[in-house]
Amino acid sequence: MKDLESQQAGTHIDAAAAGGLVWQDLKLTLPLKRSLLSFRRGTPATPETEKALLEGLSGSVAPGEMLAIMGPSGAGKSTLLDVLSARKTSTEGSVTVGIGAKDVRSVSSYVEQADSLLGVLTVRETIWYSAKLSLPPSTSNDEIDRRTDLVIADLGLSGVAGQRIGTPIQRGVSGGQKRRVSIGCSLVTLPRILFLDEPTSGLDTFTAHEVVMAIRNLAKRHNIAVLATIHSPNWEIFSAFDKTLLLSKGRTIYQGSTKGVAEWFEGLGHKCPEHTNPADHMIGLVNDDFLESTRTVAGHDTVESKIAKGDTRAFADAWARHAAQPVTAANMRARSPSASTASAAVKDEEQSPAAGTSGLGSQWSRTVTLTRRNFVNYSRNLLAYGVRLGMYIGMGVLLATVWVNLAQTDTRINDRLSVHFFSVAFLGFMAVAGIPSFLEERAVMLRESKNRLYGPLAFTLANTISTVPLMFVCSLLFSVLVYWSIGLHPGAGYFFRFLAFLYLGVLAAEFQALLIAAAIPIFVAALAVCAFLNGFWMCVQGYFIRAANLPRFWYYWAHWIDYETFAFDLLVKNDLRGLTFACQGSIAAGDCNCSFPSSLISKGMCAVSGEDVLEALQINSFSVGLYASILVIILVVYRVLFYTVLRFQM
Repeated sequence: MKDLESQQAGTHIDAAAAGGLVWQDLKLTLPLKRSLLSFRRGTPATPETEKALLEGLSGSVAPGEMLAIMGPSGAGKSTLLDVLSARKTSTEGSVTVGIGAKDVRSVSSYVEQADSLLGVLTVRETIWYSAKLSLPPSTSNDEIDRRTDLVIADLGLSGVAGQRIGTPIQRGVSGGQKRRVSIGCSLVTLPRILFLDEPTSGLDTFTAHEVVMAIRNLAKRHNIAVLATIHSPNWEIFSAFDKTLLLSKGRTIYQGSTKGVAEWFEGLGHKCPEHTNPADHMIGLVNDDFLESTRTVAGHDTVESKIAKGDTRAFADAWARHAAQPVTAANMRARSPSASTASAAVKDEEQSPAAGTSGLGSQWSRTVTLTRRNFVNYSRNLLAYGVRLGMYIGMGVLLATVWVNLAQTDTRINDRLSVHFFSVAFLGFMAVAGIPSFLEERAVMLRESKNRLYGPLAFTLANTISTVPLMFVCSLLFSVLVYWSIGLHPGAGYFFRFLAFLYLGVLAAEFQALLIAAAIPIFVAALAVCAFLNGFWMCVQGYFIRAANLPRFWYYWAHWIDYETFAFDLLVKNDLRGLTFACQGSIAAGDCNCSFPSSLISKGMCAVSGEDVLEALQINSFSVGLYASILVIILVVYRVLFYTVLRFQM
């Protein structure tokens, strides 16, 4: 106990001076309003209350130290990590970074619990692109290669450097190796501070130990301050951490040397039994979720009796009294071994071009790098993009064989109209096939943007640049298969206009699907919304029911914001204008019968012109340039909304 009492605020001061991280009196509360149930039961109105998520937490981590943040569920571990990493900012108290740092985010990296990685990239490519996005644009590729190889070697990934991460249809690296890749992406810039949320979650004991030891070796070698939330570690993993912060209900139960945990609780009358992991012992003492009724302490109980009964509030009060003891010259000198050499380590690291920087390059540089990575992803992702190309080719073959060689007669005019409707509407439905791959990209984007690698503008630009050619290839393959086989308007100019108008419609459907997936990042929900919206557009587009016959409520707004309206009308006008369709019967026999009103009958021709059909459909008067421009405006609106959604999410 005597040694523990020497671990006081002086250590926090030393950590800040050495370049570590210090937090003082952090408080975070969550407003709680009266529940709906209380209204139903007719209970008296109660004033709004607050739930304390963090209550006056203070502590520090010096360079080269590893801090384990532990506690039962709901103790505030992840909340504290988010506050310290500046992901949550609405708090009381202060967080101080070491010398030369502008703020926490500029000198830190955060490794989330989930491994958000692109499955078709190799281990080396994943870390390489992370380095390219993190380091300044002036950093040479040779330097990026050197750093990538260094991190791969430090994390023990050299043997799988050329292996892909893995997809649902292609086996990749193991779970532990994937976890180390995620850590490597954050370590490639050698940050001063590394935050990890449950780095051993979902891993077996051996793999978890390997991951923690890899982190420890890197922390010691590069003097990185490591803060990790961790759940139920075995003794080998637990002892790898220099310091432990134990929380319960947002309060500090213990903070100090990991080796001193057992001694602290023994001094409170809770000796760790033999052959018991101290980590399990202390978590069991402060986890009162299922023991609240048995630990109810009468108001006349003494503090000692409350501690003896395992009351977590008493544990927190005991630590608070201990932490409030005066700081003396003796305990000012009682710092950890790693902190004693930290100042020199930081000085050396500040000479590195990447040390203490957030790695924010120019907007254009990041956009180019993201675009390059997207093209690599698209070229390899068979499930997402190879299958999509196959779908467009298959749909083209289907239309080419079902609507083959349409005769230029009035009885086949409706068949031609159905070809154009089907092309726009069902190719629009096929855009949902891109949602799963985008959700994978989105998860990576959120992880990287939270580490300040880039923002929503760079991601939106890169996504647009890489999506545009992909959709063009899909539209081109479909058009080549369909146009000549069906026998649409002959002439190269008409074909290229068909391709251009179809491409604008396909691109609008793709941007719409990406917007929905960005706003609703759950595949089934996004799929349902896309299906509903595309069905809605089909209803008000003007094919099933002519636009003039639509109820005014739908006509005046829905019809005119529907991208299918403009794409369909452009395709139909391009195809029918200038053609003549023979009608049934003849003028001489007096039985000429046309499906549409014809201006040619008065001229002695038993036929109907394409212009007559367009007039009957009420789509002849519009300007082709105007409708094409409106489609482009719709594309821009979708992209602006996409950017806006991502900006709010970031």
